[in-house]
This record gives sequence, C-alpha cells and structure tokens, in this order.
Amino acid sequence: MHNISALRRFAGDGAVVVSGLVPTTPTARDSRRTDASNFARQGTSTSLRARVAQPADALGIATLISRYTADGSLLPRSAADVLNAIDSYVVVTAPDGAVLACAALAEYSPSLAEVASVAVAPAAQGHGLGSIVVRAVERLARVRGHRELFALSLADHFFSHLGYRSATLERFPEKRARYAVLSESGATLVAKRCFRKRLRAPRAFPRVANNTNLVSAPTVYHAKPQR
Repeated sequence: MHNISALRRFAGDGAVVVSGLVPTTPTARDSRRTDASNFARQGTSTSLRARVAQPADALGIATLISRYTADGSLLPRSAADVLNAIDSYVVVTAPDGAVLACAALAEYSPSLAEVASVAVAPAAQGHGLGSIVVRAVERLARVRGHRELFALSLADHFFSHLGYRSATLERFPEKRARYAVLSESGATLVAKRCFRKRLRAPRAFPRVANNTNLVSAPTVYHAKPQR
C-alpha cells in the first residue's frame, strides 16, 4: 500500500522535458550510452513498456529529473524524495535498467491528482515514451480512485494531444498553495500552461502487480513499433 501522508507531501510539477542519462560510475556510463544508442537504432523492437517504479529506479529517476531543475522546468527531486513516493512513479527502462522515461502521480485529495515530473531521455525521443508514461499515470490514477488530473507544462501541444484541456491554475488551490510555499523558500518557479482532464471510471479495478508491472496485461502500454 502506498503511504498517503508521504504522497500528499509530494507535489511535483508536470512540465514535460527531455533529459540526458547520467549514470553513477564510468562503467555504467559506458553501458548506458551503448544501450541508449541501441534503442535509438532499433526503435521499440525491444518491447519497452511502462511499469510502476521500483526502489532500484529511484536514483535513475532523480538523475533524469535533476538535469532540468536549474532553469525551473522541473522541481528538484532527490533520490530520497523519489524513494519515499516510489509507488507513485512509473518508468520505461532500457534492458540494462537505465531510466528512459518517467512520470509521477502527485495526489492532492481523494479526487484530484497531478501528472508530474514527466521526462524522456534524448536517445528515447520520437518513440512515444512521453505519451506512454502519461497514459500509465492516468491508469494508476483510475486505480486509486481519482477522477480528475491536471498538469503544468511548457509544451503547449503535448497534453492537448493526449486529450487534456486548457485550464487555469486558479482552479487548483492545492497547487497554488504548494507554489506559494516554494516561492517563499526561494525556489525558481517558471510560468507554465495548465491542463486538466476528467478520467473515466474503470469498468472494474484491474489487478495491480506487486510493484513490477503497472497493472495486469491488458493495461500495459507499449511504444509504437518504428518502421
């Protein structure tokens, strides 16, 4: 079960960014660059899919996010922050475990949540992984009973393409309160467009796997094969 108090303390932003892979050791750096290059050459023939993040993914997720915190595109997330809310993150990983894409479900109330921390590694761009992790977050939100999602983004068309409608931040006082706290603490906040989406209730609650796959087989999201 996810820790509700920790999840409510977590309130990220949903800016869509791309980032590089920054491994922790020279050996990992070489292997991950090679694997990312293989992904770029082979497209999605490796059957990459979104899944709920595992504790071992925490550092890779935090590293992916950290590359775009300096300019305010994403709010900072330490590996400890990610680990504390690990079951609210979804990832697409390369065969060697490198995080190629990530997103998070930031829960504000029993009915409202945010699509947060959406990032895709540059070598994985152009294969629909951003859409895949957002769709996976939507499925996770439905499973947890949320009926509305919102997102903040610098990419005007990304969320519109996924069925989100333009909204104003004033509609979400929980997020405004979070931003006020961050502003007082000196955090860099960049103006972003706000989007919202009403979610359809699931016909039945799917079985959630034990932190390995997002949901049962029919709800796994695959990237489109490249021809």
